[in-house]
Amino acid sequence: MEAKMNKADRTDEIAERSRDNSGEVKIFGKGDDIQTPVESRPSGRVAFVVVFLIAIFCICFGIYRAWESFREFDETILKEKDTQFYSLINSEDINIENSLDSFCRESETFFARKRLGQLLEEWKESKGGNTADLGAYFRTNTMTANPIYADMLMLKDDGIVVTASGNAGYSFITEADGRGIRICTDDGGRYYMAYEVAAPGDIKYEALISLEQLYNNVLGSSASRRVMLLDSTSTVMMYLSGGDMVICSPSAEAEGSTAEIRNYMIECQGTQKSGGSSLELEDASGDTYTARIVVQPSGKTTNGEFAIGIVADFDEALQPSRRAAENILIFGGMAIGGILVLIFMLIFMRHVNTANERDLEVLKKKNSAMEELNQNMQALAHHQRLETIGTMTASIAHDFNNLLTPIMGYSMMAAEMLPDDQAEIQDYMMEVYNASVKAKDIVQRLADLSKKGKEESYKVLDPVEIIRSSLKVTLPAKPKNVEVRGRFSSGQARIRGDSTQISQLVINIVLNAYDAMREKGGTLTVSTRIENGGVALKFKDTGTGMDAETLSKIFDPFYTTKESGKGTGLGLAIVHQICDTHGAKVYVDSEPGVGTEFRIIFPVVEAENTGKATTRVINGAEIRERLDRPAEE
Repeated sequence: MEAKMNKADRTDEIAERSRDNSGEVKIFGKGDDIQTPVESRPSGRVAFVVVFLIAIFCICFGIYRAWESFREFDETILKEKDTQFYSLINSEDINIENSLDSFCRESETFFARKRLGQLLEEWKESKGGNTADLGAYFRTNTMTANPIYADMLMLKDDGIVVTASGNAGYSFITEADGRGIRICTDDGGRYYMAYEVAAPGDIKYEALISLEQLYNNVLGSSASRRVMLLDSTSTVMMYLSGGDMVICSPSAEAEGSTAEIRNYMIECQGTQKSGGSSLELEDASGDTYTARIVVQPSGKTTNGEFAIGIVADFDEALQPSRRAAENILIFGGMAIGGILVLIFMLIFMRHVNTANERDLEVLKKKNSAMEELNQNMQALAHHQRLETIGTMTASIAHDFNNLLTPIMGYSMMAAEMLPDDQAEIQDYMMEVYNASVKAKDIVQRLADLSKKGKEESYKVLDPVEIIRSSLKVTLPAKPKNVEVRGRFSSGQARIRGDSTQISQLVINIVLNAYDAMREKGGTLTVSTRIENGGVALKFKDTGTGMDAETLSKIFDPFYTTKESGKGTGLGLAIVHQICDTHGAKVYVDSEPGVGTEFRIIFPVVEAENTGKATTRVINGAEIRERLDRPAEE
């Protein structure tokens, strides 16, 4: 009975612990198998084993890929080093070619001298008995200054007749190649290159090149690389060994390392194929190292006389790169760990700064709203000033014209009625007339400022034609030191407006640009293009420019920076008013000492951009002819 009660109590306890998220209770019946938490442990062990195996796999795969990366890295370094070696070979090849070419040209020049020909004729007349003069002339030849010069010979029937050095113990062991060069030795076993130049009859001249001097002068020596030369006939090989110059036959005895390098060079020379090979060699102390040799056969060199091989210690070349790669792995792992820590900190700080960012965003929006409100207030104030001036000028312009008309008329009549001996009074009357004309012009500008075109009178206009005709009008005012360039790429796009007012807009901006460049000269670039769905008219000059304070006032009526009597301050105010009535937007960029750019965007009526721009340089008297030409499409 007690056992049954304990089992029931246990069932109730399990039922209480078996509540799910919805608050419902899962009741186990008498026949149900009650699972305890202990029985869920095997599934956790399986998950742990799976994660452990995945980790082991990732570690092994990472080690394998690291090893593969090192191997690929070595191959990449190998290719890069071979490329560097070939570049060095090409450099040495050009040096050899330049030295040989210079030597051959000097030899031909000397052997072609008229004096040598005369001495040769004298020798022939003496039937070969007198060689003293020829020998003396050879000894005083100018080629002795050439660093690779060794000796000079004259041969008859391949027999030596005379030499500059007096040594006649030379033997030629190869035939002359297409360039006229062959290999010879002296009685001491030293090797030379002989450049052969034919003379009249069976006479030949030979200019000898010291191979040792050629090597030292052209190639020099390097501790990091070893340059070896093998002539095109595989007759003689040159290289440095322990700081000493070695010139010998390839068949001569050589120590093991040199023999392997020599055999590979002979193989490349025989097949006439460039190649590179890694050789296991021993240094002077008996230690083994990997050497890399790259060979360019003579058939693929510019000089055509030597195969060039470069040998370098490849282990020394790879060691810095391998050390760098190891450091990259070590410090890269540290960097990744630091990045993970940094990411955690950034996530944490992001949660901390979320509220601050929201507050900052609210402040930015308020600031933008305040700036927009301020700009609208300034625009409204400017518009009200223009309306005030327009109302005032509209009411007084007619009255002023009525007053100025009789002044102008009577002053002209009075000047005409004065006798000829009253020239001074005539001048006074003309001053009155001219002042009245200027006053009438100012009144007219004020009237233009207040005038608003009627949209029903607007027409579809070609902005390029408007600019061209306006530039013609401003031609008399253009300083000689100012160049005008036109670049029109608006295609067939048209705008709607009053042609007179838009012409006035162009003229006012262009005349201001002329004034800004009058003293130092410069360039005015006028261009059109499609921009933001409208036609943009750009006027960019290289004049004096404006500071920020001046730039903020340029559209104010009667504001001018010109000297008294040279400006009314209404030109740009009229430009702003015309843009306002035509629904155009005007932008101005200026920098003191650099220049000013006006950009006016009119709503487009019909845009068809051809994608091609036409550039015109308008200079002086050519402006009339060039402006009459249609823009190239």
